[in-house]
Amino acid sequence: MKKNVNETINPSTLDFLSILKQLYDFVIPKGNIEIPVRIFIAIFFLFLGTLTNILIPFLYGYSVDLVNKKEFSNFYLIIVLIGCYGFARFAKVFFDEAKQFVFIKVAQKSVRAAALFAFQHLHNLSLNFHLNRKTGGLSRALDRGAKGIELLLRFSIFEVIPVVLEVIMVGVVLWTTFGFFYCAATLLTVFLYGVFTFKLTEWRILIRKKMNESDENAGTKMVDSLLNYETVKYFNSEIKEINSYNNALKDYEDKAVKTRLSLTAVNLGQGLIISLGLFSIMSMAAYDIYHEKMSLGDFVVVNTFLLQLYVPLEFLGYVYREIRQSIFDMKKMFELMNEKLDIFDQDNAKNFKFHDGEINISNLGFNYNSRNIIKNLNLEIEGGKSTAIVGPTGCGKSTLTKLLFRFYDPHKGEISIDKQKLKDCKMDSIRSIIGVVPQDTIMFNNTIGYNLSYGNPNASIKEIRKVVKLCNLDDFIESLDLKYETIVGERGLKLSGGEKQRIAIARMMLKKPKILILDEATSALDSKTEKLVLDSIDEYFKNSTKIIIAHRLTTIRNSDKIVVMSKGKIIEQGKHSNLIKNKGLYYEMWNKQKEIKKQVI
Repeated sequence: MKKNVNETINPSTLDFLSILKQLYDFVIPKGNIEIPVRIFIAIFFLFLGTLTNILIPFLYGYSVDLVNKKEFSNFYLIIVLIGCYGFARFAKVFFDEAKQFVFIKVAQKSVRAAALFAFQHLHNLSLNFHLNRKTGGLSRALDRGAKGIELLLRFSIFEVIPVVLEVIMVGVVLWTTFGFFYCAATLLTVFLYGVFTFKLTEWRILIRKKMNESDENAGTKMVDSLLNYETVKYFNSEIKEINSYNNALKDYEDKAVKTRLSLTAVNLGQGLIISLGLFSIMSMAAYDIYHEKMSLGDFVVVNTFLLQLYVPLEFLGYVYREIRQSIFDMKKMFELMNEKLDIFDQDNAKNFKFHDGEINISNLGFNYNSRNIIKNLNLEIEGGKSTAIVGPTGCGKSTLTKLLFRFYDPHKGEISIDKQKLKDCKMDSIRSIIGVVPQDTIMFNNTIGYNLSYGNPNASIKEIRKVVKLCNLDDFIESLDLKYETIVGERGLKLSGGEKQRIAIARMMLKKPKILILDEATSALDSKTEKLVLDSIDEYFKNSTKIIIAHRLTTIRNSDKIVVMSKGKIIEQGKHSNLIKNKGLYYEMWNKQKEIKKQVI
């Protein structure tokens, strides 16, 4: 299912009808004939099952009347009726299972389509969205939303519709067979039961909502704490984290208890209404038997009808609550699906055509959370050359590279590569020729081999071993028991900072980008290993455009151009020797680092 960016629904206006409309698109996708056919067959089996359920009480009642006679006029007829009664009960089970079997593929395809669309949409959302979301809450919203789709379809098709059909049919049968008052008493009981259930369920939804919020909060705290395992250890904060998680669990516990107590109130009220209805109707039946207006078999028929009706009706209360909860859970997932895309391809966007990798940045301005990060910046980066960007922390170096990769769009000015504006090109075509090794190197919780080949899934073993050697990783990997099959842990927690950086550089090499961005890519390496890796990068990417961000100035002194930034602006640029002669900010930074190195020595 593909959705146009310009047709995105405002999440704040997402009402019940909007949810159903979106759900319909997932349940019955355009051009898929199989799904409507399956739905029709499932409803057909549903109708047959309901008719069979109406027939069962009559077969039972007639059997009772025949057995109740003092003399069996036809014993074989009784056996036939009892056999039909047993067969009808089996047929009801068969039709119920048949509709489930036919419909299960519809439900699962809908869940898969919705979950896949949500996952894809989340990947299309901007970096800013993900920086402001809590991972634990996000994953739970998707999980509950997907389950909500399945529950809504299953309960509405297999519980609500059959009960509604059965209530109508039972009402008609009771009226035509036993009289208006039996029908009226039954429908009145159903009506009171429904009103009571709906009213109290609305009250319970508010309580359940608070419980879910507490659950999400507890889950987010747990995930956040475990992801920051090392930080917790560094500050001896285990007790603090445990207490924080315990408080979140205690809050969830209190909300869960209130939710269960509210359910008890609903169940007691429902039980009282059904009991009173059953008492009144069976009293009428007993009265008619006493006055010889009904037979014992008729009494059994009425009783069986009511029991067959009330048993699913009791369950319907739970179904209604689950449907309401499913809609609430789906709403949260659909709100994520309808989150507006900040960064997207224009309708007339073209594939980027690479020439030599020349980058032009003109009058660039960018704000983040009302902070002016980049201010009227102009820069030319020559294709096939190395350009270093240095400056104090927070001067906008990393932000500039994120703008180049189109994680963000500038608020002013433009960026062009080979005289093609980024906004005029498809993002995939631009990102395919750019390789990035970021400051914070994150690994998938998978094997070393998987993380390496992520840069190029089609890379051969020979290619992988080549880049591993270039990044001085070969001895390290060979020393591991499982070698390339070693699991690196959550976010690469089992690896050191230097090991993660070298794996990140190696997988970027496998991508073979035309433009290379190294953002503090070797900051965790010792000087000897750093030189080996940087020499390998220079040789491997000797004809590529290289952008290097570094605090350690010795690593970039041989760059073709060095750009010095401060407070979002370029204050000087040139080769190392010229910048030293200028005695500006670069000169000060260079001398400070020399002094620190002398003190360490």
